[in-house]
Amino acid sequence: MRNGAEVVDILGVRVVSARLSKVLEVLASKLSKRIYDKPFFVVTVNSEFMMLAQEDEEFRKILNEADLALADGMGLKLARVKNIVPGRKLVEELLKLGTKVFFLGGREGVSRAMPEKYGGEWDEGEKKIRTGERESLRILNKINEYKPDLLLVAYGAPWQEKWLNANRHRLKAKVVMGVGGVFDYLTGKTKLPPELISGIGLEWLWRLVHEPWRWRRQVKLLKFVWLVLKTEMLSLMR
Repeated sequence: MRNGAEVVDILGVRVVSARLSKVLEVLASKLSKRIYDKPFFVVTVNSEFMMLAQEDEEFRKILNEADLALADGMGLKLARVKNIVPGRKLVEELLKLGTKVFFLGGREGVSRAMPEKYGGEWDEGEKKIRTGERESLRILNKINEYKPDLLLVAYGAPWQEKWLNANRHRLKAKVVMGVGGVFDYLTGKTKLPPELISGIGLEWLWRLVHEPWRWRRQVKLLKFVWLVLKTEMLSLMR
């Protein structure tokens, strides 16, 4: 990506800092192509992804080799990322384009609820993406029969990215993307934070209050902040 987009290396993970409008322009172009060759692989990298990548070399490699790794989450602004593209907002805008979408994953019926609201096809898939090749083949056949423009996978990180990376050469889709808990928000299963809360970077606190089981994830956020500040301090001392 060009035209104002910038690549920033944060703790060994390269992310693109770009405006949402520019990202949508690029993805709209990919979605409108006529042929189904190798899908365009999008990852939205937040501070939790960053911490997972410190412990999981395979995951870090996948993030760095994706076609588009977007900076997602206000925590990344501590690492001098100018433009953040929240995954939830990106998905909302992509669904407005009227493209053919397949929703995969999620919990408690959210993947079924997505096409009821936005149109498209769905499959809950495996309860755990690690369970084996046989179930993956069933899912792949269903996706490829439908031939979506956009495939959204809600298995949670790092499993959604690992599944997409492993099966990318077999998928008949134009753009593929892991979306975590986005289906929960868009179907109303999880309450959306007010724009004011999101705007000042406190969506993580909102989620913690409404989903206290996430406290372990917020500990990772604190670790990320410490590592970024430590890196910045060492850089200034050189």
